[in-house]
Amino acid sequence: MTAYFGIFKEPRGLIRLLQFIFAIFAFATACNGSSSLIIQFSNTSNAEADWSYPYNLQNSVITIGNSSINLSVSNDIKPSAEFFVFTGVTAMLLSLAFAVMYVLMDRQYRNDERFPIIDLVITVIWTIFWIAGSSAWAQGVTNIRSATSYDNVVQQFSTCSSLGCTQVQSGTYANIIVSVIFGFLNFFLWACCIWFVYKETRFFKSRTAQQQPQQQNNFSNISAPSMYPPPTAQTQMPGSMG
Repeated sequence: MTAYFGIFKEPRGLIRLLQFIFAIFAFATACNGSSSLIIQFSNTSNAEADWSYPYNLQNSVITIGNSSINLSVSNDIKPSAEFFVFTGVTAMLLSLAFAVMYVLMDRQYRNDERFPIIDLVITVIWTIFWIAGSSAWAQGVTNIRSATSYDNVVQQFSTCSSLGCTQVQSGTYANIIVSVIFGFLNFFLWACCIWFVYKETRFFKSRTAQQQPQQQNNFSNISAPSMYPPPTAQTQMPGSMG
């Protein structure tokens, strides 16, 4: 078994390498989005609410005076965060597995039509996963920013007007926003990969093989134009000899 590292000079191998790298960036930034909101009241006391992956804000409680609230009454953010991270982790493993297969099994991949078809099916499925997961997670990030904003929290405490609530620290959302960008970038990479994997399947090769003889026949039927005019029939005048 010989290793063929030249595959990384081809689009199919290079894209798999980029998929591996950007998948790590996507789920790593999504998991590293922990933050907190700190509100001061009565000029001396602080109320703090923390959140982290998987961002189950239903369990994040903040207490001001004698009142306590949950940052969210529903659990709609957690599933989108978990699905996004699942897609990122599995995409990382798949892209690594495909890259290893390209290097170590290049001859089998090109000669056995089953390998490219399996590669194509999995690539299409994870492309759908990326666009679905990134879209859902983008909405989840929007919900996190809305539920943990100072204005939204203070509106739920009627005692803040008398206690003099002020914001000490707001939540940070840079990592989870960047994770959404990486998510859509991964979708673009996997969508591009579909074409290059499709070119290795028998569907593309058989279609190309059928078009080549037709093109050759079309070219063979094209002849160079004659530089001489076509012969004309000679006509005899009435009464002429000959």
